[in-house]
Amino acid sequence: MKAIQITDIHLTQSREHQLFNVNLYDNFDTICEEICRIKRVTEIDLIIVSGDITNDGDIDAYRYFFKRMDSCQTPYITIAGNHDLKNNIDTVITEIKPKYNITSGEYNDKNWFITYVDTVVKGEDYGFITQNNLAELEKRIILNKKFNTAVFMHHHTIPVGTPIVDSCMLENAADLLTLCKKHKVKFIGCGHAHTSRIWHQNDITISVAPAVSFQWLSGTDTVKTTKSFGFNIIDFSENISLTSCSY
Repeated sequence: MKAIQITDIHLTQSREHQLFNVNLYDNFDTICEEICRIKRVTEIDLIIVSGDITNDGDIDAYRYFFKRMDSCQTPYITIAGNHDLKNNIDTVITEIKPKYNITSGEYNDKNWFITYVDTVVKGEDYGFITQNNLAELEKRIILNKKFNTAVFMHHHTIPVGTPIVDSCMLENAADLLTLCKKHKVKFIGCGHAHTSRIWHQNDITISVAPAVSFQWLSGTDTVKTTKSFGFNIIDFSENISLTSCSY
């Protein structure tokens, strides 16, 4: 099974409104076009969107997002980030009923179970998983224990070495990592850090995908960005392989 993870799109209220001199809609369109191009040469089974779809929760931005995602004609899971407004996401889903959006947030093939956990704390940049959400995640993993499991979320679980974003990562990452090790989760995919990283801890591959919008300058503790953008292709084979595509 092959999946694409995109994250941190940060669509603004209007196409003309740029962020750090970047047109977020142009970047997102480029990524969607690349996904369609890749699908012509290899099979992509799933897309995971790991949060910060919009910069400030604008309804029209969500409408654009879901219509553009549906144009890729590939099932996708949508996860909210700290910049998103979940009520507005739900409103747009109810309104336009996107064809390919997986409302359950779960996907199975013959070997893999793909799921997510909510890390958003309302009104805060940092992430935290409530005990109820951890318990619910554990329940879903146990129910699907015959499959290999991949868990996706918005906030990153391991510092990436860039203070401006490591200061607001997942606060109780240790609880999540303990649960994942206990149940032999194979893959953890994150966003939020606006950078690309990969680690191997025991038998778990942990990855942060590059942002669709912009990257933080590596190591910065102030607002310094680069205009590169991209996404990850994940091959969920016996030996997981991951390709970061940058533009």
